[in-house]
Amino acid sequence: AAIPTDPDPVQPASSTGTAPPPAAPTVRGEVQRGAVVFVSDGDTIGVRLGGTARRIRLLGIDAPETKDPDRATVACYGAEASARLRQLLPVGASVTVVTDPTQDRVDKFGRLLAYVFRTGQPRPVNQQLLADGAARVYVYRRNRPPRRIGDFRTAEAAARAARASADRSSAGAGVGTVPKIRRRAPGATASWKAFS
Repeated sequence: AAIPTDPDPVQPASSTGTAPPPAAPTVRGEVQRGAVVFVSDGDTIGVRLGGTARRIRLLGIDAPETKDPDRATVACYGAEASARLRQLLPVGASVTVVTDPTQDRVDKFGRLLAYVFRTGQPRPVNQQLLADGAARVYVYRRNRPPRRIGDFRTAEAAARAARASADRSSAGAGVGTVPKIRRRAPGATASWKAFS
């Protein structure tokens, strides 16, 4: 059953141990609790919600595709992004699914658009994938960004900076680095790369 509540199901306590002051009144997202039943790719999962398995598209991010009927091969880094999401959300993991009232509830494929929190975690898996460099920020309607866009862009920028720093430090140590991909490699279906 859907429980109307704030889009941030985890409210951190202040350093004094008391709850933070209430935020200004806002339109609230829909919150549902369930368990992961499958990971389709780096930004789509299945969650059992109220006895029914629902496809969930992680809101505000985009990961390279691994399943696309229009392509014969997997996009660059698609397998890695999917593997990272499987690590973060193994089958059976308890999750909280939170919609964003500023966004559409479902996409054109019928997937529920939501932030997904693993039980006990303070930030959504969507944001963790950005911090890990396994996804990039994605805003479907530029004039209507999701509520968490600021946190998402910060996580993405930090991941890019960490990657650039690692590339610079390993360049002098004789360790090979992955070159920037500017064009499609032979046989590749996409030139997308999280840190390009």
